[in-house]
Amino acid sequence: MTHARPSEKLPPSIIETERLILRTPRLEDAFELHELAAADPFFAHATVGPANSTLEAACTAIIRMLEDRRSGAGSWWIVIHKDTGHAIGVTGFSSRHHSRGPINALASSELGRGYAQEIVEALLNVSSPLPSHQRSFEAEPAPAEEPTPPTRWYWQSKSTRAPRPNKLRCA
Repeated sequence: MTHARPSEKLPPSIIETERLILRTPRLEDAFELHELAAADPFFAHATVGPANSTLEAACTAIIRMLEDRRSGAGSWWIVIHKDTGHAIGVTGFSSRHHSRGPINALASSELGRGYAQEIVEALLNVSSPLPSHQRSFEAEPAPAEEPTPPTRWYWQSKSTRAPRPNKLRCA
């Protein structure tokens, strides 16, 4: 079992966006996680297992998320909708299960509202040493620099030397 070193900075336990709150899991989140999984087989498959899983499976999933954070093996957040205060998904990653990659599982009823992009941008902003990644997917204009004069190219044709046909030289 590995523990996070004191010099390593843990990701924040609460991340707030315009419409969402991402916070570290709590054991009582297992109830909402179980309800979401029971209503949505795709969400269940990504988070707790089969749709017919028990409340115990949801508790086990929450305990694994908490253990990942404590040991430094990963970070997990429960996605809460600010207006309703209800959990609508789970996001995070674990180095123990790196083959699956990061998970961003939202209830099917919440898809298509831009929440996934909001979550990814928030996670990029808190993990980046740069001030903000809010426009990271848009092309930004290059900073204005003084233009450099173009390089002149010419054909070499000096009479002091035997001519080499088609030899290109830079000025």
